[in-house]
Amino acid sequence: MNKTEKTIFILALLIGIVNPAASVVCILQLPEQIPTHYDINWICDGYGSRWIALPISLLALLAALSIPLTIRLQKNELNRKPAAIFMLIMTCYCTAINWITLYMFGHSHVQLGEKFENPMIGWALPLLFSGLMIAMGNYLPTLRPNSGIGIRVKWTMENEQVWKQTHRFAGKLWVVTGLLMTAACIVGICGMVEMRIWVFILFFEVLTVSVVVPCIYAWKHAAE
Repeated sequence: MNKTEKTIFILALLIGIVNPAASVVCILQLPEQIPTHYDINWICDGYGSRWIALPISLLALLAALSIPLTIRLQKNELNRKPAAIFMLIMTCYCTAINWITLYMFGHSHVQLGEKFENPMIGWALPLLFSGLMIAMGNYLPTLRPNSGIGIRVKWTMENEQVWKQTHRFAGKLWVVTGLLMTAACIVGICGMVEMRIWVFILFFEVLTVSVVVPCIYAWKHAAE
């Protein structure tokens, strides 16, 4: 690894180590039994041990430890730095999910059958995913053809020009998708529509825009 890649790895590793250590301190403050699952209307339908939160806190460490291997797998040296940045983004994303989850485990104080009354925290995960879409949209155009990361379909893998065009297009599309999802979440937070409707709309849009549309774009340009 070069100096930049080592810096990224060390930063991610620090986050990955501090995150579970701090999480254990918080977990020890929780009751022995905590709410662990909610349905789509935020009604508590599951209770369990507080230590169920521990594996979630280890995801960031796992992402950080994967950076050296991810870098070594990149045959194209131009992909090494973007790959390291990608894993750093995932480390931060897993850390954010961990603390949102810990908050919901420890501060909701709901019993089975009761509703979790905190619309802001309820929309935190969709908002976080929106931010990830925006970050990944800015990241995609920097990728060169590789066997591990990106929109890896037949048409992009067989033609480097199609790869570049598709990832530039997909990058812009993912940023727009993330912004639209953020706006939709804000509407949901304000209580203008039923949350259930927006959950389905958000994930349908993500599936269509982030996966299907770029593949169609690649197929179209490969056929030209």
